Amino acid sequence: MKLPKGWIEKNLEEIADWGSGGTPKSTVSEYYDGNIPWLIINDLNDGYIKKSKRNITELGLKNSSAKIVDPENILIAMYGSIGKLGINKIPLATNQAIAFTKKLYGIFNKFLFFYLLFSRPNLYKLGKGGTQLNISQTVLKKVPIVIPPLPEQHRIVQKIEELFSELDNGVKQLQKAKEQIKTYRQSVLKAAFEGKLTHNNLKDGVLPKGWREEKLNDLCELITDGDHQAPPKSNQGIPFIVISNLRNGKIDFSNTRFVTKSYYEKLSDKRKPKKGDILYTVTGSFGIPISVNFEKEFCFQRHIGLIRPQKEMVENKYLTFYLSSNSCYKQALSVATGTAQKTVPLKGLRNFVIPVPTAGEQKIIVSEIEERFSVADKLEENIDKSLQQAEVLRQSILKKAFEGKLVPQSQKPSGPKDLSAEQASKTGEPVEKL
Repeated sequence: MKLPKGWIEKNLEEIADWGSGGTPKSTVSEYYDGNIPWLIINDLNDGYIKKSKRNITELGLKNSSAKIVDPENILIAMYGSIGKLGINKIPLATNQAIAFTKKLYGIFNKFLFFYLLFSRPNLYKLGKGGTQLNISQTVLKKVPIVIPPLPEQHRIVQKIEELFSELDNGVKQLQKAKEQIKTYRQSVLKAAFEGKLTHNNLKDGVLPKGWREEKLNDLCELITDGDHQAPPKSNQGIPFIVISNLRNGKIDFSNTRFVTKSYYEKLSDKRKPKKGDILYTVTGSFGIPISVNFEKEFCFQRHIGLIRPQKEMVENKYLTFYLSSNSCYKQALSVATGTAQKTVPLKGLRNFVIPVPTAGEQKIIVSEIEERFSVADKLEENIDKSLQQAEVLRQSILKKAFEGKLVPQSQKPSGPKDLSAEQASKTGEPVEKL
């Protein structure tokens, strides 16, 4: 690509001094809970960093390779979430998975930030490793960057922020609409299980005629969970489902673990899901029901419960809808045990109270819910498409910015003195910090 007039190309080690952090020994309590913010990759937010989840002490800093990073420097992840970014607004330290600038030459820190954001897909491609990709500082420093004169950098950043602000406002409205759809779904479920979709003029708290309340255990053939023994790992064989495979109301088999066929065959039948069963998460992200509406061999971890309804007592879809309602979630919350990771015990799950209409009315209620949910699904699908388009537009803005097409070059600079990037690099002109 031919560079615009006045622009130059360098690599990251030529425009900044770089460093990385370290981790004090986790077994030494005196190294932690001090007054020095200490970042890990999860603290990076692609924006300003004003706090951290953990702090270290002066002693921890002294006895590790962690270093203090002055404010207004660029932070970038080198492991796992390669390219995740931040600009620190406070002095802090980081672990070794985060690289940071110590001094910048001839480049505005937010210009570098946006350039790295634009370069993230390419940075990720440079990653190496097995289960977790990573890049080294050596690799990072060799990444090329295009640099306009400093005043133009400021104008480009100003325009990017202006356009991103408009995009962000639109995204917030779309996300708000998604939350409203979520609320609408719950209002539909609430009305359904109070009988208000099929009966008129019902008093609150009064079940319709012909309805009864039953414990979940009395409506099911069995309620159990996955094997409590660690399953043997395998590169192929029978899919082994964990909670992260349960998403958007379905089981995602695209990226599962596997167990051997022999392990699966030794499992009892009650731990082999079959069509008509319902999976229900019971640990951590508890309260997620998924209907098994297909024939396929698979097994699942102990953090997932299996509910096998008696067909003559309760319809699968009716029960699945009820298990996804706020009313049922409140019951799960009331019996959940533990602190850091709450668990719904099987005993508590079996004692859930379920409102049960006649078989005919269950089918009508399911039909009424599905009709309303189908409208919500279409709206949500359109929102998701718009959110994806917003991200494409974001990348398009960055692409234009770093091709010199976002702001007119002929525009009279209104920012810092008109110093070319080449001159700034030679003179060691530092970045203008925000």
